[in-house]
Amino acid sequence: MYPRGYTILKFLSTNGAFTASDITVTVLLSAFTVACFIALIVFLCRLTDYSGSGKNVLATLLLLLGIGLALRLVIALCIRGYRGDYALYTDMFDYLKVKGVNGYYKGDSSSVLYPIVYFIYLIFGGLSNAMGLSEHELGMQFMIKLPLIIADLVSAVFVYKLAAKYWNKAIALVITAFVCVCPIFFIGSTIYNTPVTFTVMFVTIACYYLAKKNYAVTIALSTAAAFGSREGIYIFPIVAVFCVFHFVRAIICARRDKPSFKGMFAADYSAAITVPTAFIGSLMIAYVLGLPMLTSYSLNPFKYIYEFLLAPLGTIKTFTADGLSIYSVFGRNRALPDARFPAWLFACIFGAIVTAVVCIVYFTKRNRATLVMLIGFALFTMQLYYPDSYGAGMQSVLLILVAAYALVRDKRILTVIFATGLCYAVNGLCAVANMGQLNNLSDYVLNENLPTTGINAVTIACSVFAVLAHAYYTVVTVSVGMTGQKKPLEEQTSFVGSMKDYFSFKRTERAE
Repeated sequence: MYPRGYTILKFLSTNGAFTASDITVTVLLSAFTVACFIALIVFLCRLTDYSGSGKNVLATLLLLLGIGLALRLVIALCIRGYRGDYALYTDMFDYLKVKGVNGYYKGDSSSVLYPIVYFIYLIFGGLSNAMGLSEHELGMQFMIKLPLIIADLVSAVFVYKLAAKYWNKAIALVITAFVCVCPIFFIGSTIYNTPVTFTVMFVTIACYYLAKKNYAVTIALSTAAAFGSREGIYIFPIVAVFCVFHFVRAIICARRDKPSFKGMFAADYSAAITVPTAFIGSLMIAYVLGLPMLTSYSLNPFKYIYEFLLAPLGTIKTFTADGLSIYSVFGRNRALPDARFPAWLFACIFGAIVTAVVCIVYFTKRNRATLVMLIGFALFTMQLYYPDSYGAGMQSVLLILVAAYALVRDKRILTVIFATGLCYAVNGLCAVANMGQLNNLSDYVLNENLPTTGINAVTIACSVFAVLAHAYYTVVTVSVGMTGQKKPLEEQTSFVGSMKDYFSFKRTERAE
């Protein structure tokens, strides 16, 4: 006979009812998102023209990372969150304990961890099993969420490095603080438990090395992102345009100047060697790291690439699953596509559209800061318009938009971050709460529910605002990319002045 309280909790979790704790968590984190954004605007205005050298920068950065770590650990251990993605890790831990690595992959990439993430969890899963932590729910929860939290903080470090390289250290610390404490950057790792967190980390680091024109590392990290989650493949058109352009230019320069073999490693010619070498080498490394999960399935490298990079784009289970998507706007949340739905055609069309926009904007300006904006544009476009998106997918967009702002400094990008981030937070928290999973109950108590009328209304409203934010971001990307004009925040010392400057419609554009 179960106690009465247990029966009530089970009823609430299996019927998608919002408890008082669900409402409290959702409201508090949403309100905290707004507060973080307001604080960001105020500090950006106050320090935008800061010229000091900055004291105790390293200590401040470590303090911010420590706060981010503590905040994430508290939420991660108090809320198990979305069990759909959480089950990917627990199943992997259990399989590793019973059968080892043999036979983990069965031919369905959506039901397992992607190769790079699998390799990471081989380490943490092995440690968890060896120390007996996997025998206890909270111990397993800690070992599952710790790598996600570490990935979050690594992303914050490289956002700092980007901002410090192209701005000042004070602003870099402000932006890093925003990333460390704002809920939109830790919902994915602590509540959704999404592997997209690793993709975000790889893409953020890739943006940093792209800004440094390091082709080899950019390609390697882009490959890691693609083999980390399905969303990672979306940045390939942008990286391809960037690297192929410089590869061809390096070949032309080499044919014109005819340098010696040693001279080929000079800046003007190195892309001719590093681009193809990095592309082939990174695919080989990703293949080797993923071999343990394929030992009983297929060791064919071409099939390996197809299974994880191409096949998922043509396999659509639902139009969207509680995600910010154009399909949610038209009431297709959780709707199944017709068997004849041309998934591959959609993949090709969207790939062509994104590549065309990137080529037009990038070849007009050929600016690496603009290229980071284009990476955000590609991820944003695919999340909203490509079928089979889900709630946590927007996590792949937000941090790249922050990196784009650090490089471009256009306040309109902040508007996109705020609008999209708030929609992501509200929709994601409400969706998880609707399924009765915004808690730390044992998994066998829970059932995933179809969306109720209330959550459908929330998802539709948030999707409408996200689509509008994407349209606005498209205008901003074209404006910055093709004209070089920006609308930066001006120096202000007061709260009121900062808000007035941010909401000002005056033409403060200036050429690069």
